[in-house]
Amino acid sequence: MTALGNQFVTEKISLKNRIVLPPLTTNYGSSEGLITAKTIQFYRERSKDIGLVIVEATAVQRNGRIVPGSLGLWNDSQVLSMAELVKSIKEQGTFTVVQLNHAGSRCIPLENEIHGFSPSGIPFRADVKPVIMNATDIEQLVNDFGRAAVRALEAGFDGVEIHGAHFYLLSQFLSPLTNKRRDRYGGDAQGRATLALEVVRTVRDKLGQNYPIFFRLNAVENIEGGQNLEDALVIGKVLADASVDVLDVSIIAHGGWKEIDDQKLLVGSSALAKDQPSGANVDLAATFKKKIGLPVIAVGKLGDEAAALEAVNDKNIDMIAVGRQMICDPKTARKMLDENYVDIIPCDECLKCFATIGRGDPMACKVNQNLPF
Repeated sequence: MTALGNQFVTEKISLKNRIVLPPLTTNYGSSEGLITAKTIQFYRERSKDIGLVIVEATAVQRNGRIVPGSLGLWNDSQVLSMAELVKSIKEQGTFTVVQLNHAGSRCIPLENEIHGFSPSGIPFRADVKPVIMNATDIEQLVNDFGRAAVRALEAGFDGVEIHGAHFYLLSQFLSPLTNKRRDRYGGDAQGRATLALEVVRTVRDKLGQNYPIFFRLNAVENIEGGQNLEDALVIGKVLADASVDVLDVSIIAHGGWKEIDDQKLLVGSSALAKDQPSGANVDLAATFKKKIGLPVIAVGKLGDEAAALEAVNDKNIDMIAVGRQMICDPKTARKMLDENYVDIIPCDECLKCFATIGRGDPMACKVNQNLPF
């Protein structure tokens, strides 16, 4: 069996192989953040041969959803629903983590509710006006991350991932492009990491020292004024010192400012462009591994044989995430483990999956028209 099939084991984590299903927003949940039959089917089909499943961004506050069907752990009534999903994944022998998130000013619009939380008022959507967070808002957010983490434990998850990437709320605080604050939550990279640090410490306090905490962050933001690798490494070291166990290393691949309805909005995407090679982000993840020493997850077109094997064999990457390719062909992981790459149904990189959820529709795929299967 290929090196991808090797176990990954630490004191807190035990994976049957090195392939990760990353947190893929499906918009298959209910309007109340509950699991649906489509959610169960999507994850069941894709968890069979995966070492680690990271369940999609799950809102810690109702006003922090990415899409109308975002999953939620913002109240106790969602625990039993989430437990059903956890059970269906863990029956496959798969380590199961949930990503906890607040979308900030990238959230869906809500009527008659305060929403669009932001460090400094940078807009991302024409229909959401950013609300600059005050001390009370920040304290509530930190506490709600902690409460959601406890609910994740109660639902049976093996770990949690805190989402600090892709210009959602914690990422907005981490980035110099979106954080212009002059209080203790702004300033240099260490100052901008204050909110993330408080969230991690609260989650650790709630879950104890033996429960795995992952953190997803941008290694670079390829927009003028965005976070650079040097600052990201400072943040990664701060998180490691706060007892984060795994760094899930992503990027803002491209983006910039855009005029929509006479408003100047910031847009950014984590998806590698079609002309960028498989494994283009691997060296960034390897740098975090070398400089900080924590296990890392790399992402970026890693359903490709050469890129996947180079990441694990040559770059010392602990885990590789295979996302869009697993949407397209849910048997991709099995084929990779069997070195049967020729039978993988390739992703067309058309970004229909992104486009459909961006419209608020359930995720769809140009190649795999049988979703959620």
